[in-house]
Amino acid sequence: MVRKNIFEILESKYDIEKEFDVIMKLFAQPCIVIYPQYNQGQLIPLENAINNICFYSWKQRHGCIDIADLRDKLDFNNRQSSNKEDMIVCLEYCCNIIYLANRKFYYTSFPVSGASQKTPQFIMLEDNVELLLNHLNYEKHVFDNEEKVILTPKNPAATAVAEISSQATAMAILMYHHGSLKGQLAEKKDILRRIAQEYEPILDKGIDGFSDYFIKANNMLNNLDIRHNNKSGKNKNALASNLTDAELENWYDELYQLLLFCVLIKNNKERKDKMAEFLKGLKEKKS
Repeated sequence: MVRKNIFEILESKYDIEKEFDVIMKLFAQPCIVIYPQYNQGQLIPLENAINNICFYSWKQRHGCIDIADLRDKLDFNNRQSSNKEDMIVCLEYCCNIIYLANRKFYYTSFPVSGASQKTPQFIMLEDNVELLLNHLNYEKHVFDNEEKVILTPKNPAATAVAEISSQATAMAILMYHHGSLKGQLAEKKDILRRIAQEYEPILDKGIDGFSDYFIKANNMLNNLDIRHNNKSGKNKNALASNLTDAELENWYDELYQLLLFCVLIKNNKERKDKMAEFLKGLKEKKS
């Protein structure tokens, strides 16, 4: 029998619910030092620091007047570690507060008026959040212009397409997997329409050897109440009209994956052509 090393033992002992509770405790305790003007450093909880220094100017406060108001509207104190959706909401909140501290505060390793210092607890909080997200198979997406962080299930295809898309479309692509969109047909329809609009030249032209994928994607866009009103009027069809909302959402999710696949095919075809051209030139030089 092969002995496990201590790190394998630690990995096997990782308990998601317990680790979530550890993060909540780290988050609540004083973990950042603030140096007010002409005063000694004050060790305070992260939320207090955000509340006192930059909450008022946060682009994503959505009318909340302070941290307490925000926590109340998110029902933060009643979230349970045994419920994965509750856990993700709390972690997303924590990630945004941590993001604000890292974006808005000026850090220094020595006392300076108006500066801040991270404690070891703060650093462990950041690390533990990342570790838990990895165990939950979630990833962070940071939008600096919007001053926000969202958490979504890991989806390499979505991340890859988002990286080559416009900022607005990238945000929509990543938001599709956000838990808040489950059951939201109008929002999902809008995202699918946005992806189709940005990549319409690709969808219309297709790629040799993969044409059927592009044809199917266009047919779905044209007949599932996305590009056109397929439930009434001149473009009405039985397919869209007879589907339940749950069935329609399932097909929207399938179409989303198909659209990502089509974009990646196009992107990799261009990469393959560049490589072929490079290798051709290399061969000509040798001859």
